[in-house]
Amino acid sequence: LLLLLERMLRLFDFVVNQGGPVEVVFRMLGSLVPHYLGLALPLGLFLGILLTFRKISMNSELDAMGSSGIGLTRLIRPVMATSLFFMAINVALVGFVQPYSRYTYQELVFDLRSGALGASIKVGEFVNLGKNTVLRIEESRNNGSELLGIFLERTSPGGRNITVTADRGGFFSTRDQQNVILRLYNGTLVDLNEGNGRPRVLTFDVQDITIPLPSHEEFRERGLLHLELTVLELWDRMDDPGLNQTTRNAFRGNFHWRVAHTMIFLLIPFLAMSLGITNKRSGRSLGLVIGLTIVITYNELSEVGQALIASGQTTPLKSLYALFGLTALLSLRLFYVRAAIVGGEPRIWLDKLWKLISGPFIKLFHRMTQAKA
Repeated sequence: LLLLLERMLRLFDFVVNQGGPVEVVFRMLGSLVPHYLGLALPLGLFLGILLTFRKISMNSELDAMGSSGIGLTRLIRPVMATSLFFMAINVALVGFVQPYSRYTYQELVFDLRSGALGASIKVGEFVNLGKNTVLRIEESRNNGSELLGIFLERTSPGGRNITVTADRGGFFSTRDQQNVILRLYNGTLVDLNEGNGRPRVLTFDVQDITIPLPSHEEFRERGLLHLELTVLELWDRMDDPGLNQTTRNAFRGNFHWRVAHTMIFLLIPFLAMSLGITNKRSGRSLGLVIGLTIVITYNELSEVGQALIASGQTTPLKSLYALFGLTALLSLRLFYVRAAIVGGEPRIWLDKLWKLISGPFIKLFHRMTQAKA
């Protein structure tokens, strides 16, 4: 939700500038939900596990479990099962849902720019309805169903110019869906026909003017971009000899990025449990900061690895899977120290470093507090 709020402000600004209907913003946000959910899912799982084990360690519940013979190697089983469940959800999101949602989002952007979703007529401004029609509305009531102070000017291909003013009016749809009817009440029509040398003025009570809807191009087919392909489609096309090397590298990099992004769920339980268990005396939250840093850094470096693979500068084994291997060694080492070594504290060097850095500032703060007292 926090990620969507920031994007929602930009989408409202974009849609208003394009003159589109406001409800399209929520359709675009709905298309972005799978993308942001894929980013938030590993972080949410990590925070859930870490905060859970931090709480039971601070409340001495973990000590009670240990005295009953229930160690971390046994406690990690349900945690790993939960992680595998969310891993399956992530496979569906990253592998199949996100490609279609990205395509839907780009299609909405295209339709909005081309006018396929309709355009709002701004009150008090001259609006071009097609190439030869200009419309201006003084006032709008009842959500646009009643228009007041209407001015319309139309120029035919032969050079004939018609100007119309009316007290009020409104738009009505037609069956063919290719035109709309602008029905005007109590107005004046001025026909500037150059052949007669003088204008023809006509007053009317009711007058219907047909306005053709602007034509627009069809949006491209899905699959031209690697982000719009499912993981199975990427697997089939990343070695397609009919594609150039640059395209194959882009497909290969994105495929292996999705695999590496999913594999992090295998390491989250080990990392979160190791960093979540804390000393009841200190109660520091260094594990939370360090853990989030590791998970976010892994994601950012994976993006860099994908870009390097797409440019042909490296291979998936040397970048993405090497990064996963290093993260796995770190996570398993932290868990081994916590679970297999009596009194093991995997964060002891972090606590010492924090004490060394924060010690002078804490002493300075105490001195300033005592001086003020």
